[in-house]
Amino acid sequence: MPRIAPGTRVAFLINSMEGGGAERAMANLLGHLLPHLDDCEIELILLDDLPRKQTLPDGLKITTLDGRKKMARSLFQLHRYWSSKGPHPEVCISFLARANVINVLLAYRFGHKTIISERVNTSSHIAGSRAEPLLAWITKRTYSKADHVIPVSGGVADDLAGRFDVPRTRMSVIGNPIDAERLKTLAQQPPAIDLPEDYFLGVGRLVPNKNFSLLIDAFAQSGTVSSLVLLGQGPELEELKKKATQLGVADRVLFAGFVENPYPIMARARALVSASRAEGFPNTLIEAMSVGCPVVATDCPSGPAEVLDSVPARHAPWPDEAYGLLVPMEDRTAMAEAITLLGDTAMREHYASKASARAADFGHDAVTKAYLGLIASMTGEACRAID
Repeated sequence: MPRIAPGTRVAFLINSMEGGGAERAMANLLGHLLPHLDDCEIELILLDDLPRKQTLPDGLKITTLDGRKKMARSLFQLHRYWSSKGPHPEVCISFLARANVINVLLAYRFGHKTIISERVNTSSHIAGSRAEPLLAWITKRTYSKADHVIPVSGGVADDLAGRFDVPRTRMSVIGNPIDAERLKTLAQQPPAIDLPEDYFLGVGRLVPNKNFSLLIDAFAQSGTVSSLVLLGQGPELEELKKKATQLGVADRVLFAGFVENPYPIMARARALVSASRAEGFPNTLIEAMSVGCPVVATDCPSGPAEVLDSVPARHAPWPDEAYGLLVPMEDRTAMAEAITLLGDTAMREHYASKASARAADFGHDAVTKAYLGLIASMTGEACRAID
């Protein structure tokens, strides 16, 4: 692994440690990085004072600000903190758009090196927002000035280069660290909630981008007698409950909220189904595949097609080489057919085996080494192999 100069000050910056995929990815990354940074000064900075849902390494210094989900307030709070606390970081690694923008802007004042990670396809993420022109302008003006940008998939990198002028010479595609053995161990624990005997699973924030409305539509259309378990919280909860009632499936749709350990639920599911309109690196898909859960996903920009190594299909047969079932975006009928297909036990077992085989390609060692290499390059420390 690359060695970092002793005493190097490294800050990790993110909006909060709530229950989202980016938050889980940073928590996992910190767990793998910290053993290699024990001679450095490491700090995790949270822009918002919100409940922590992620498990973080013991002994990690954590500073919580009160940004209240606002860009300007978060910028002011972090500026004041770094101005008053003494030596500021030499390198700041940030996840998520608000933290990324603030990281780059404050580098003009404090002179630290900036490593920003884009977790979703930016164009798709901001599409349809009334503020899209402004958000696109801010992204273009800041991301292109970062010292290094980490897109989590090739599709995200293409979008950043093509629309937001991020130089490819300053980008490295690095996925999320997936510790399959740890997930398999966690999956052996008893589920934290009572589960139906047979169910499909959806996981994520209950927000428009995750498109749980389409998932419930497809579930109802499929005619399956299985249940649907949804893990996650968000502003669409009541609307989604009403939809389930209107479609006559409310008695088979379980809204379970946030679950700290979702892996026993994934391992027991007939399949994980993702209807997302945009992804970056589909962390939840790969985690499910790691514990032997088949997956159905929309061909959203970007990530699912890369993970499943497939092209989308509207109906069976899906490509033989695919590691899961990829369907076109917003295609309720195609998703319903995929759900119906995985209702067959033999097909479920076939795709469970394919999922496990593919998940082995996403180990955490390469991700850890890549991040350490970037930190070392930012501090001028020559990277050299150590045992």
